[in-house]
Amino acid sequence: MTNSEKLLSSFSENYFYKELVYVDLKFTPIGGTEIELADLMINLEDIILAIQLKERNEKDRTQDKNIEEKWLKKKCKKAKEQIKDTISYITSEKASFINARGKKTIINPSAEVVPLVVFENDSISEYEHLLRNHTNDGLAVNCMSIDDFKLMCKQLLSPIEIIEYLKWREAFYKKNGPINLLITETNNGFVLSKPQMNENLVQQYLYEKYGENAIYEDRLYYELFRQYVSVLYEHKQMESEINGCYEVIKFFAHLFRDEIKCFVERTEKALLIAKTKKFNLVGTLRNVQKEYAIVFTATEQGEQVPSEELLPVVFEKQKVHTLLQVITYWVNDNEYMIDFVLWQG
Repeated sequence: MTNSEKLLSSFSENYFYKELVYVDLKFTPIGGTEIELADLMINLEDIILAIQLKERNEKDRTQDKNIEEKWLKKKCKKAKEQIKDTISYITSEKASFINARGKKTIINPSAEVVPLVVFENDSISEYEHLLRNHTNDGLAVNCMSIDDFKLMCKQLLSPIEIIEYLKWREAFYKKNGPINLLITETNNGFVLSKPQMNENLVQQYLYEKYGENAIYEDRLYYELFRQYVSVLYEHKQMESEINGCYEVIKFFAHLFRDEIKCFVERTEKALLIAKTKKFNLVGTLRNVQKEYAIVFTATEQGEQVPSEELLPVVFEKQKVHTLLQVITYWVNDNEYMIDFVLWQG
C-alpha cells in the first residue's frame, strides 16, 4: 500500500467509521489470476462508495503540463477499468471483504455503487472533474485531487452526505459541463464562487439542500457526534443482535446533518438532566419517511427501558422499522457514558 493509500484510508476512517471501511481489495477468480479492485470501499450496505487512488511518483513529476495531463488521462482510464471490475465482482459474485475492524462482511450484490477517482499529483492544478462515459454502457466517474477530497470530507459531515454529494456533483457536471464561475442568488445577495477550485461546488450543494445557513453554521454539533460514535465500539448495549455495533454504526452513517444536529441536541439535554439526578425519558427523534425513532433517556447507572414498554408508545405515533434507545449516565462528576440499545423489526 502506498503512502497516499494509507493517508486516504486513515482519513476516511475518521469520517466513515472503521466498520464501514475496506482496503486492500483483491480477489482471484477460479482458474484465473489475482485482480485488484478499488483501493478503498465504504460500505453502507444499500449503497457503496468505491474509491480508486492513482499516485504520481514524486521523482517522475515534471513541470510540463502536457506530460502530466497525459499521465492523468492514462491513470484515469486504468482507474475506471478497476472500478468497473469492482462493480462487476460485487454484483455478480458472493463477495466478502474484511473491514478495518478485522470483521468479514458479505457485500450486498444489489447495492448501488458510487465510483470516485482520486489522484495525487501536485503538478496538476486543473483537471476534468467528471470522467464522462462515451458509450451507453460506459461509466461516468467523479474525479478529484487528494487535496480536494480532504476539503470535501471536511465540509460534509457524514458518509451518506458525501455519497449524495458525489451523485449530485456528477449530475451537475453532466448538465453544465466545466464552469469557471458560479453565481448564486441568496437572501443576502449574490454569492460568486469558482466551483472547480478547492472543491467549492460543495457550497452550492449545501445551499440547495439546506439553505444558506448550512454554509456558515457552527460545526460543534458534528464534532460532538463524532465523539459519541468513536466510543460506540467500547461502550454499547445491544438487544438480540449478534453484530449490533455494526448495525448501529450503519444506522448513524445514514444520518444527514439536520438529523445529526437534532440527535446531538437531545443527547446533550439527556446528559444535563442525568447530571442533576433526574432520571427519565428526555425526548424522541422520529423520521416517518425512514421509519425510525430514537428515544433519549437520562439514567442513574445506564438502566435500559425494556423495548416492549417503548414500542407501543412509538407505534402509536408512526410505523417503525428501527428503534434506537440512547442511554446517558454519569460515572462520576467528570465522566459520562452513552450506551445504545437497538431494535429492528
